[in-house]
Amino acid sequence: MLHELMDDRRINQSQLGRETGIPQATISRYLNGTTKSLKFDTLKVLADYFSVPMEKIVRND
Repeated sequence: MLHELMDDRRINQSQLGRETGIPQATISRYLNGTTKSLKFDTLKVLADYFSVPMEKIVRND
């Protein structure tokens, strides 16, 4: 779902990292499946950034 949210905003991993303060490496690991889950604080930042519930960030559909 994070890929889709990023596509909707037309931003890449580097831009998302700069705008949220989340390291680009963390975003990359989550997107490529190396990391299966994110810390609560990271999820909250992403959810707030995209104005969506945290559950939407972790959905696999």
